This record gives sequence, C-alpha cells and structure tokens, in this order.
Amino acid sequence: MAPLLQVNGIKTYYGNICALKGVTFEVNAGEIVCLIGSNGAGKTTTLKSITGLLHPQEGSIFFNNEEITLLDAHRIVEKGISMVPEGRHVFSKLTTLENLEMGAFTRKDRTAIQQDIENVFQLFPRLKERAKQSAGTLSGGEQQMLAIARALMAKPKLLLLDEPSMGLAPILLESIFDNIKEINAQGTTVLLVEQNTKLALAIADRGYVLQTGLVSLSGMSKELRESEMVQKTYLGVA
Repeated sequence: MAPLLQVNGIKTYYGNICALKGVTFEVNAGEIVCLIGSNGAGKTTTLKSITGLLHPQEGSIFFNNEEITLLDAHRIVEKGISMVPEGRHVFSKLTTLENLEMGAFTRKDRTAIQQDIENVFQLFPRLKERAKQSAGTLSGGEQQMLAIARALMAKPKLLLLDEPSMGLAPILLESIFDNIKEINAQGTTVLLVEQNTKLALAIADRGYVLQTGLVSLSGMSKELRESEMVQKTYLGVA
C-alpha cells in the first residue's frame, strides 16, 4: 500500500534562497510522524510546500496517490489536508464557535458540521465553556486548542501541526499532546513539526531530522531518542 503522503526530493525557494534542498519523506495512514530540527532547518517551509502556500520548484508531492505539488492551497484542503500554523492565528474578533464554523467553510453537510462541533467540544471541553467568547480574549493554551479544533472541522485525513507547544505554559503541554494522541487514535494521521524534541518523540511513531533543508536522519522514535546526534543536538544530553 502506498503511503498517504509522499514528499519526493522537493526543492523550495524564497527568492534566490534555496530553503529545501531535496527533502524526501513519507507518512503512512494512521501514523504520527514528526519533523524535528533547529530554527531555519526548513520544517515550516516543508509544511507550507505540502499545503500549497509555497510551491516547490523541483520534486513532487503525492497525497492519497494523487499529485498535489502545484495545487492551490484551498484545493489541498478539499483533498483532506489541514494545517495548524505556528502562532495559532485564530480569528480574534470572531467567537470560538464562529472560528469552528470557519474551519468547515469547504463543507456543505450542515447536520454533520453540528455533530463535529460537538465532537471537538468533547475533545476540548474548555472550548465549549468559551463558545461565545471572542477568540482574541482566550488564553494561549485555549487559542492553541481552538486552532487545532478549527483545523479538525475540515475533516482532514492528514493534520499538519506547526510547533503546537510554542508559547505554552509547561502545565498545558502534556494536555495538548494528549489531545494530539487522541486525535490520531480517532483516525486522523498527523505530521508534527516541533522544536520540543522530547515531547515530539514521546508521541510520534517515526521521525525525520531536518538540517539546513535536508533530511539528515530518520527512524522509529525509539531509535532517534537513542541516537547520539539527536541526544546531543536536540535533547541536551552531554
């Protein structure tokens, strides 16, 4: 069976600067796969290339056996890929509920949309309590929950998460990552970009290490945790 997502040797540029220099990896249906690496390694550029916010100049991207390399971003959402961007970017002047409804903008199945709102409220009970509150007044953790819940409203087969731990208090990190595991357990495949390598490898099945626009190492999470390079560079083990 072919992987759900195949990224084949993509090279993506910002102007004349080559940010991705031939990135190749794959994600199988049902997995949590993480991309780890330092700032500037190309992690966010990889997600933007997958979602059509940037288009690679070379290489190809296949999703569900269909090439999506040059598709527009809204078409890629319709195909079944949703992204939670770094920094959350909720619609601050809209209520929590209105943000969730915006997440379902490509859908026409009104009854199912209402059921899915109830489903995300079960996953994130705090959001139900804040349903009528403006998203801009939510705490950082609540906004992260809302950003994830909004992405889920598009009914994605693949959920891309860009630095979900960023700016969160330590007490909230475990809760957010438990939510990610539950989302995966309910059937959504997850590609996770995360600077907190310890957290990422704790929930991921497999991982890839990005360094200056190239995959330098890959393996099962256990193998990466035991890698001397990963321990020294990303886990702070002397």
